[in-house]
Amino acid sequence: MDRSTIEYYNRNAAEYAEKTRYVYMHDTRTAFLDYVDPDARIADIGCGGGRDKKIFEELGYIVDAIDASPEMCEAASEYTEDTVQCCDINEWTSRYSYGGIWCCASLLHLKEEEFFAFFRKAVNYLDRGGALYFSMKKGIADGYDDQGRYYLSFDDERMKRILAENPEYIRAEYWETADNMNRDIAWINVILKKR
Repeated sequence: MDRSTIEYYNRNAAEYAEKTRYVYMHDTRTAFLDYVDPDARIADIGCGGGRDKKIFEELGYIVDAIDASPEMCEAASEYTEDTVQCCDINEWTSRYSYGGIWCCASLLHLKEEEFFAFFRKAVNYLDRGGALYFSMKKGIADGYDDQGRYYLSFDDERMKRILAENPEYIRAEYWETADNMNRDIAWINVILKKR
């Protein structure tokens, strides 16, 4: 992940964690969990302030979470009362396999080839029949915002490339949502299922 993006989250970890902690994600989490066995393990990739990790654990799941920002990991560890691994997405490995891999607003900070490499790697950690969820901002261009964060765009061509490079995945769901923080943006949500 881009260094300036990580530094942005280091500088703004406490504020960002507080601002996103109570964002409504119930419907999206429910859609994802419809594909995840109740006794499965979940990986929360780019967990931010720990919001989803905490809720998944309250629902009875074992959740392994990572984030690339040390300050964000500290905030998430404190909030969830559990260890969050400080790890760049590109360097993530696991000794576990997962019934679900949750990537809420995290893969959008990867450069193009890092993005596609993640899907090639993640399929090896996903149980047969397991689900991978990710969300991307709609209608943005590749590049840096005025805060120094790198963003990757997403469209049908990139969706096709994920599936072409990884025939183990099938596209289970693909839908758009408004921003739950009342910003003037929309989100593309995708659930992939491993055959």
